[in-house]
Amino acid sequence: MKENLKTLAIIFSVVLNIVFIGSYFYHKSDQYPITGHQGKHNRFFIKELNLSQEQLDRFEPIRDRFHAFLSQQGYAIRDKQLELIDLLAKENPDREAVDVKQKEIQTLQRQMQAKVIEHLFEESGMFTPEQRKKFFGLIRGRIEKSDGPRPRWMPQTQIGHSKGDRR
Repeated sequence: MKENLKTLAIIFSVVLNIVFIGSYFYHKSDQYPITGHQGKHNRFFIKELNLSQEQLDRFEPIRDRFHAFLSQQGYAIRDKQLELIDLLAKENPDREAVDVKQKEIQTLQRQMQAKVIEHLFEESGMFTPEQRKKFFGLIRGRIEKSDGPRPRWMPQTQIGHSKGDRR
């Protein structure tokens, strides 16, 4: 009985971590209306990078396709996470079904990460060397300033390391 509880606790912990990480990346992907956070973020990037009109004309459709993919993929991941929760909530969870569902979620997350990298290549390819350097500097700064992948209710002191403890 204790082994079953430990296994269930570990599974539940993994699921919660997946949900938190998925939620974090979805919310950090700027999936807000153009008048909200995304619009401010894009105007900031455009202003900071001093894009020409030609660059802007190329940039906007690339960004829009990317954000549409992120939104669609984010919903697909969320749906699979909900299915995983339903499997775990059963009185006698089927470990094999849980493992399959977890692999489905991981596949979707890998696809999203691959798309982010592809997008960064595509977007940065239209920049001058100075704009490219600034672009990646801005992205790096956003990551460094973020609270990290933690649930919003968890105090920062409870995460694994501080911002100064970079490896």
